[in-house]
Amino acid sequence: MEKYSKNNNFIKLLNYEGNSLFRGGVFRVKGKYPYEEKVDFMIFINTIQKKVERKFGLIVTSGYKSGSILILLPDECLCVNGGVSKKWILENWNKWIYDCNINEVLFSENYIII
Repeated sequence: MEKYSKNNNFIKLLNYEGNSLFRGGVFRVKGKYPYEEKVDFMIFINTIQKKVERKFGLIVTSGYKSGSILILLPDECLCVNGGVSKKWILENWNKWIYDCNINEVLFSENYIII
């Protein structure tokens, strides 16, 4: 049986060299209620709506809240090269995503199957 490793390849988001973040990318932060000690949010593509006004969102992928949509991101987050703009995420983290120190946000391009 395949297992997903949730501990590999995480670096500080600030140190991530790319300008765009794509579906499957995972943010890891120190959690606080109603989350556990650590919480992961994965970028997903919103394919539910026929007319997609908010193309990308974040879904919780750890703990009790796994599978819950955190947010549908506004279109202003879109990067001209595709994906979500890292610059926009850094500038809007506390406003749109989660209240924590952006210097402590970790990022991985995906979970590794082991």
